[in-house]
Amino acid sequence: MKSVFKDLEKLLKKDERFVSHDGKVMRNAVQEAANKMDEKLLNLLLSNDGIKKLFFKDINGTLIFDKQEFNFVINNREMLPDSYTRYKQDIGLIDNKNDFISSTNDVVLSFPFKDCVLEFDSTDPDKKREEVFYNEVLAYNEIDHLFEKKVFTNVKFIDKDGEKIIDKFLGGGGGLKDNLLIKGNNLLVMHSLLPKYKEKVKLIYWDILYNKDKDYVPYTDSFKHSSWLVMMKNRLEVAKQLLKDDGVICLQCDDIEMHYLKVLCDEIFGRENFIDTVINQSANSVFGPRATSKEKTIVKTKDYIIIYTKCQLTKLFPLYTKSEKPIYDSHEFFYYDKKKISTSDYFKTNYKKYFDKYKLDITKANIILLLNLEKDLYKKILPEIENIFYEAVACDSKLPDEIENRLSNGDIVEYNGVKYCRESKGKGKLRFLRTLKESCKITDDYVSEYTKADILGDVWNTSSAYQNINAEGDVELLNGKKPEHLIKNLLKMFTEDGDIVLDAYFGTGTTGAVAMKMGRHFIGIEQLDEHIKLSKERLINVINGDKTGISKIVNWQGGGSFVYCELKKLNQMFIDEIIKTNDKMVLVDIWNRIINTGFVSCKVNLDKVKELIESPKNISIDDIKKILIELLDKNQLYVNYSDMDDEEFGISEDDKKFTNSFYEVI
Repeated sequence: MKSVFKDLEKLLKKDERFVSHDGKVMRNAVQEAANKMDEKLLNLLLSNDGIKKLFFKDINGTLIFDKQEFNFVINNREMLPDSYTRYKQDIGLIDNKNDFISSTNDVVLSFPFKDCVLEFDSTDPDKKREEVFYNEVLAYNEIDHLFEKKVFTNVKFIDKDGEKIIDKFLGGGGGLKDNLLIKGNNLLVMHSLLPKYKEKVKLIYWDILYNKDKDYVPYTDSFKHSSWLVMMKNRLEVAKQLLKDDGVICLQCDDIEMHYLKVLCDEIFGRENFIDTVINQSANSVFGPRATSKEKTIVKTKDYIIIYTKCQLTKLFPLYTKSEKPIYDSHEFFYYDKKKISTSDYFKTNYKKYFDKYKLDITKANIILLLNLEKDLYKKILPEIENIFYEAVACDSKLPDEIENRLSNGDIVEYNGVKYCRESKGKGKLRFLRTLKESCKITDDYVSEYTKADILGDVWNTSSAYQNINAEGDVELLNGKKPEHLIKNLLKMFTEDGDIVLDAYFGTGTTGAVAMKMGRHFIGIEQLDEHIKLSKERLINVINGDKTGISKIVNWQGGGSFVYCELKKLNQMFIDEIIKTNDKMVLVDIWNRIINTGFVSCKVNLDKVKELIESPKNISIDDIKKILIELLDKNQLYVNYSDMDDEEFGISEDDKKFTNSFYEVI
């Protein structure tokens, strides 16, 4: 038997998938391939007559692979004694046989239905169930054209002039530069994006479903742990295909699933492509509803952002914290010559290229940061700014009426060698002006001596941004909204002007709003009607010059546009109707319409279903709904592009033209 073990080990080492970095065979990887009936593994085993005889049975001329026998041998401790399954001096996760768990090089998550597809997205936001109502696992042998590209409908182009129906996907670069808001199941939308956007997206940000038992976020996101992992795995795999080689994915979650998600991402994106986990501090102290929580003694004031790159090519732009001691000595107002011009405007006019170099907004704090980074620039402009910038200091002097009249008009007036001004036109506080040189002790090494420009680390305090979050975008979402400042940090760190940002959990459109204000292009995917309404409203507000969020920091003046469209529903239309009603007669009517379409699952016994549906005496509303949803063929949720010309689906000519242009078919 030992010779068989040696032959099998030698054979397995021919497949690099089963060999670790130090030349050892990885038992878990082999076992997983065997369970999948991996074709390459089977051919490898068949290439050796002894191994073939041991693990394959000839039944009427057909070779049958004995997975049970193969797994028994693989798990035998005499087999692979030097593999990752038996170490005396190493630390790792072990099973109940004291064998170490391994996969490629590290631990891999194993969970029910891992190799299946969970057909699920957002459901009715008013439903709070222990499990999602619509949560069906599909084996891959049940899938035929679930992931085929879909037909788009209800297409509108929206800009400052309003919205108009279009029949062509607009924009430069083959349409890649249009902002997109798409309504539909995010898994299927992302598969429909692949023909055009494969390896085109620079940043993916998802505020994912946290999988809480009780969640204020209006998603039905409480369902079994394994189902959650299946759902995430499906979506992460297609997300990886959409990312550019130097693209980055940022997943916001809390510690309910964070550690499992980290291991899952190690498997999909590669452990070596992990960048960091950011701790996002959303509150400095415990107050309000947090303080009354009785579920846990430690109240949560943070969540996490797990960050991966697709390959090890990503260029990271560090974020800088505010300086500790500004050059203007913490005073707020400055004046240039005889006109009221802020320091920000002055530097924007004369030194914008330096700010662009470091990707810095032109704010007072960043002016100091720039002078710290560019010492030569500081020495160059020091003589200039010493004499032309003024500090406004409180003053109780009595001035002649003629001087007061001029001050009330907002002028700066010199009187007896002193310059005066009012804080605002009219009767604002009287101030006298002194030069920056008079106000501050300025030396050539002032910046390096008195300022500190730190790179932002992996703990981000966004608590102040959360305090004003309901006002952002002029749309409200309780307890689920993320601040624009947080998304701005991610976009500044990982993207540049013109890059494409994808958010498949679009919510109220924060990612899209920030992307537009920062000169990036966005793709937003959302399924909930209420969220679609809020996100459209918010994006229109941005186009019209929204002043909330990061608008002041980036000097947002409005503009831009986006295309709104929907996946053309088929069976998804029935699912929406089923979820919304609690009337048995309506459900019976839906049953009759479903049967007439013919888009039903081949797994369902229609006669038994008919008996239950048409005589629903001892069956609950929820059970009827579950039966009807299970009845539907999940491959037919939306109309496939290949079926677009079928008259039965009633696709308009405008929708056909737009869909063809999106997939670049003329």
